[in-house]
Amino acid sequence: MSSIILLRPDKAGDLIKTLPALRALMEKVPDIKIHLIVSLANESLLKYEPQVSYSVLPSSWESITSNELKSKLSLELNKFSFQSGVNLLCDPFPAVENLLNAITADEKFSVTSDTLPSDIWPITFKRGSPKERDEGLNIAEILGQALSIELLSATQTESRAPRLGDEDVLEAERSLGKKTGQWIGICPFAGTTQRTHSLAKWKTFISSIAYFSKYEKIILLGAPTDHESLEEIKTRVGHSPRLTLALPSCFRALGAYLKRCDRVIAVDSGPLHLSLALGMPSLGFLSGGDHRRWFSQTSVQDKIVTKGIWNRFPSTAEMCWHFYRWEKQLSTLKKRL
Repeated sequence: MSSIILLRPDKAGDLIKTLPALRALMEKVPDIKIHLIVSLANESLLKYEPQVSYSVLPSSWESITSNELKSKLSLELNKFSFQSGVNLLCDPFPAVENLLNAITADEKFSVTSDTLPSDIWPITFKRGSPKERDEGLNIAEILGQALSIELLSATQTESRAPRLGDEDVLEAERSLGKKTGQWIGICPFAGTTQRTHSLAKWKTFISSIAYFSKYEKIILLGAPTDHESLEEIKTRVGHSPRLTLALPSCFRALGAYLKRCDRVIAVDSGPLHLSLALGMPSLGFLSGGDHRRWFSQTSVQDKIVTKGIWNRFPSTAEMCWHFYRWEKQLSTLKKRL
């Protein structure tokens, strides 16, 4: 029985993109044992994945020296014996290469870079770059090359959605109450400043939705750290009885909240990846970047706004225009069905 350790110490959206490749690998090699090194942000997504165990890094792991990393990981991983260690990040990151270097495995693999330690086998994409290609396929190529298994075709047929638990469903039901009418979920915040749109724009945009739209409930979703900003939006809207604030207990539980909605709006962030993976009709407001790489797998019920006309962030007027175009698009689809 083979055993591998995989590195995914980044954001939740990146792990969502990894799930199809993991599942394809388990389908190809049913007796494989998989252990992941993950972050506090994405660990909840793995709780119900079969054949997968994981270790969680502290939030400040990038600042830990190589020797300290080795000491910490040896305590965590001494009961395992790994044939292969693979860094799943598709772009070079010295901190993650250092993390892989601190792990004990017979062979180690990572994308090629100028800082790659000599004992790690370099992986080069056949296309020469991961840009403008679906990130799930990039991850499958890294994993397939490292383990000498063809995973690309199998990855494309695997589900992208994380497995939710009964406790997630119950939490969402208790928080949101009985479902009546149509609900829309809005996730206005991203974990990084370069993807975070202006709070003032969201206040005006959500006020417009609350005033003109038909939704019985408008659910503002965020992490506990977003609570103050969500309250600001609620105050600006005027404490509409249709407006509800929700702070899911973990990222996986957020999926249960989104599934109770009829439609979802989000920025370039983990919640948007989660909504698309769950098959929810989604409107995404991005801020430039490689949308083909991160948002190539959309359907006719989704609309991805890649950037604004005059700025990389869409203006409030553009957000409203795209919202009502998306609404019309969904109404047309409903009539056809």
